[in-house]
Amino acid sequence: MNLLPWILAACALLAPKADTTVIARAIDEAVRGEAPLFQGDEDRLKTAALVVAVAARESNLKLDAVGDHGRSVCAMQIHGGDKKLLEDHVGCIREGIRRLRISVSTCKDYPVAVYAEGPSGCTSSRAQAISRDRMALARRLVADVKPR
Repeated sequence: MNLLPWILAACALLAPKADTTVIARAIDEAVRGEAPLFQGDEDRLKTAALVVAVAARESNLKLDAVGDHGRSVCAMQIHGGDKKLLEDHVGCIREGIRRLRISVSTCKDYPVAVYAEGPSGCTSSRAQAISRDRMALARRLVADVKPR
């Protein structure tokens, strides 16, 4: 499956007034180069959906986003991330996937909780809510987005 048209459509749905071509291409390249985040996701659609959902909620799909008083960088809002990720778009997404992989494997009930809040995320009600939101958005994207 060629994910790029789907990723472009998902990004356009979530940020309709923005040009999301560059981030969509970065997501596509990173997702194709990494193992899927979920079992049974050989086409990587669920992985791409979660990456798009996280980037949308964390940065509104802005590659140059800086948050948490300068401590989080790039579209994936990598906490403690190298400022070089602001210019290395594929590297930003790959680091996000790496951290999501740790989160998904660490906290089965709330797959994005550790990503959101570190090691204590599994037991944090705030991180659990963030995880529920990101996962629900990813499921919605998988169900509703149809590439043109």
